[in-house]
Amino acid sequence: GFFFSHVGWLLVRKHPAVKEKGGKLDMSDLKAEKLVMFQRRYYKPGLLLMCFILPTLVPWYCWGETFVNSLFVSTFLRYTLVLNATWLVNSAAHLYGYRPYDKNIQSRENILVSLGAVGEGFHNYHHTFPFDYSASEYRWHINFTTFFIDCMAALGLAYDRKKVSKATVLARIKRTGDGSHKSS
Repeated sequence: GFFFSHVGWLLVRKHPAVKEKGGKLDMSDLKAEKLVMFQRRYYKPGLLLMCFILPTLVPWYCWGETFVNSLFVSTFLRYTLVLNATWLVNSAAHLYGYRPYDKNIQSRENILVSLGAVGEGFHNYHHTFPFDYSASEYRWHINFTTFFIDCMAALGLAYDRKKVSKATVLARIKRTGDGSHKSS
């Protein structure tokens, strides 16, 4: 279970029904966004540049690091650690931690996953209130993702952010929480 939820799901082909239903999703709003389409059009060259080429060349050229050390540490080790920190959201955040919002679901609040995945470890909250853009009631507390979205909103690049009211959160904690919330 842990291996599959961590990385095994990447080794399995998508079921044809998943592909079929995914093809029916209305993506017209995203296709209308020029910045999103730019990112989609140049995804592969951008990935190669930002994920592999620059992290290898900058330490080698700017700091005098050997090319081999730069390639293996700054690029491959960093990439491996970032991928595994991201995958912990699907594995560790469903196995270890508290369920302050809904004790009846498997997702949990995991502070270590939040640190490694820049805020995505508030998983019990996210599954309880999936429409909340911040995935946490604590706004920027160990949640760089929410900080980034808020910065983009200040620049006008993000809008219509949805947030759950404090009263709704507290009512849900009282009704289905496991008692671990600091205010309960």
